[in-house]
Amino acid sequence: MLNLDYHNIKVGRYGKTNQIVVKGEVTNNSGRPYSAVAVRVVIFIKSITIANVVFTINGLLNGSSKEFEKVLDDLEYEQVAKDITRCEMYTESAY
Repeated sequence: MLNLDYHNIKVGRYGKTNQIVVKGEVTNNSGRPYSAVAVRVVIFIKSITIANVVFTINGLLNGSSKEFEKVLDDLEYEQVAKDITRCEMYTESAY
């Protein structure tokens, strides 16, 4: 069973660009290492999904934590950032 915990999740501006970035950490408490973990991030404004993206985190050893960041190219910070109500993360697969 996958036991990956996502924490310190932040949605913000990517540097000085108008892009949105999702940053955080993932901790592997599964009892085994993973070469790659596919993560789905879903961002909402109220109950409407505005982003649904899968990205990969490579080299996640058992018992370790790793920082990640994913730039969301299709969203403009100035247009949607103030209205974002939640961000959810799920492990799609790991190997």
